[in-house]
Amino acid sequence: MANNYFQFKQFLINQDKCAMKVGTDSVLLGCLVAINNAVNCLDIGTGTGILSLMLVQRNNELQIDAIEIDEQAFLQANHNFSSSRFSNQIQAHCCALQSFAPNKKYDLIISNPPYFVGKNNYSIANIQRAKARHDNDLSFEDLIHSVIKLLSETGKFILILPIAEAITFKELAIQKGLFLNKETFIKPKPSKEPNRIIMEFSLLQKEKITAEFIIYHDDNSQTESYINITSEFYLYTPSDA
Repeated sequence: MANNYFQFKQFLINQDKCAMKVGTDSVLLGCLVAINNAVNCLDIGTGTGILSLMLVQRNNELQIDAIEIDEQAFLQANHNFSSSRFSNQIQAHCCALQSFAPNKKYDLIISNPPYFVGKNNYSIANIQRAKARHDNDLSFEDLIHSVIKLLSETGKFILILPIAEAITFKELAIQKGLFLNKETFIKPKPSKEPNRIIMEFSLLQKEKITAEFIIYHDDNSQTESYINITSEFYLYTPSDA
């Protein structure tokens, strides 16, 4: 997935100007996020624009504001949007989340956010990649504060994080007033421990749902569940890969 572009069935992702390329985290989130009844969506840190494009393919009534702080990534995402047949459904914005001030609230907010917290993890030499991977420009606290401000009363905020960061984020989000309604533990294989969690938060307390999703069998073949959720997006079948 490190090519300069990634061809999906209904859109093309150019990614040569983006630090973070198309990856499994974004594909999983784009496939698994619940979008029923959503009309207004905010994509925080859109990067290549893959999440926004996946969601509008799934819901032709969805309108998305996609924000990106990195100018090169913004330009590339905007090109990917305008080159697609979904261009009238997505509006790109080059700005920090902290300064984003729309005149509406969102019934769906999605993010595959920076997750190396502060300076506690190894540094990344490439500045653009560091901006995309580290939380220096968007701390968990700022992300949660903005979500609470921008989320509609019945809206959902859904994101994906590695396990350790997800635990930190979950504790902070609950402390600040969000409710965890669902968490899906992503396992690379049945014999492996989960390495990602997709979390769904809202401003309303509900009975929490816990789920599990497995990507590969132990023989490295893709699970039927993964094949099914990606079949509308990937050009190839597992036998072609």
